Parts: sequence; C-alpha cells; structure tokens
Amino acid sequence: MADDGIELFVGLIETVDTPGSVEECRRLLSADERARADRFVFERHQRQYIFAHALLRLALSDVAPNVDPADWSFATGRYGRPFVAAPMLSRPLHFSLSHADGCVACVVSGHESVGVDVETVSRRAAPLSTALRFFAPEEVETLRTLPEPAAIERFFDYWTLKEAYLKARGFGLNLPLDAFAMLVSRETIEIGCTSRLCACASSSSGTSAGSSVGGFSASRPMR
Repeated sequence: MADDGIELFVGLIETVDTPGSVEECRRLLSADERARADRFVFERHQRQYIFAHALLRLALSDVAPNVDPADWSFATGRYGRPFVAAPMLSRPLHFSLSHADGCVACVVSGHESVGVDVETVSRRAAPLSTALRFFAPEEVETLRTLPEPAAIERFFDYWTLKEAYLKARGFGLNLPLDAFAMLVSRETIEIGCTSRLCACASSSSGTSAGSSVGGFSASRPMR
C-alpha cells in the first residue's frame, strides 16, 4: 500500500463459508475474541463475528505482510474505537470494521483515520419517518424531494456515510446523527455541521466512497 493509500476489503460470507473455513478463521482470533464469539446465541451471528474479525487480521497483514494475522493485538480508545495495540510498527495503521447479516467490510489506512459501515438494504424501509427522527434537516428535505426507490437508496447512502464518519472521527454516538449533514452530489460528498457540537468536534469536511453489492450498501468516509 502506498503511503497515502487506503485499502478497502469487502466480502460476502456465503462465498467463504465452506466446510472448515470457520475453524480456520477462528484459529486467527485472540482468546478474548474467541470467547466473545462463543457468547453469541445464534450460530449465524457467531460465524459472522468470526469471519469479520478474521478478515480484519488478514487485511492488516496484507498491508503489513511481516506480521502474522494471529499476532495482531487490539485495544479501545475513549469512545470505544478499536486500534492496533501491538506489534509496534514504523507507521501506525488505522482501520475500521463493519458487518451486516452476510456481508463484511474492512478499511485500512497508513496515514489517516478511516471509517466504514455496511448495512442490509431493505425495500420495506420507511426512510422519511426514520430520517425525521435521526437525520439533519438538509437530509430530510432532500429525501422529501425524491421518489420512493431513489429515496430508499439515498437514505442508506446517508445512513452508512454518517455511521462511517462517526467511526472515522472516533466519537461513536456521542455526536448525534442530526448534528451533521452529508451533502451528496454527483461529483462530491461533503460534511456540513448543523450544530455547535459538530463544529466543536470538527471544522473540516470529508471525502468518501460508497458502493452497493448484493443487497448491501457500504460507505467509507475518511476523517
């Protein structure tokens, strides 16, 4: 990966869920990660967790090939954002991980904080009523102007972009979703603050890439 590069890894679990693959991925995890996987009630959630965290380790080792996937160690910051605790590298690696029911996404950067979010796209979603509760006024007004198929697509664009931005900033839900707006055009995606809280958190706009595959929507804003 180039010094200013960002690597995005996306996988559909059904394409890798073969006999023996779960156990192979499980062996890459730490004892704590294996214990957490065992606490899931439903097997599909357990398998999804195992595949997701194995993908993260494989992705980091793809960027830093001198580190074995099983040798990564993680800790969490003030608002719960995970980071690489060991081994020590010549340059820190930033990452973000997300998984929905059947899809896993991971992004790795060697030069800036990043975030990724993936969600299952439901055509039964009620974008306007949900947006009225959680989104910024600018986003709500945009959704009002769109016909239903386009409104649902834009709703998931907003949702994944906002979630990924919060991950990139490391605030979690301490920054409300309506405190900032995603300003989406054909050429660019920018971030506008709609409250003093957002202005205090960040005075910069961000860039992003978004995509959809197999019924999922994903976005990865940079800080």
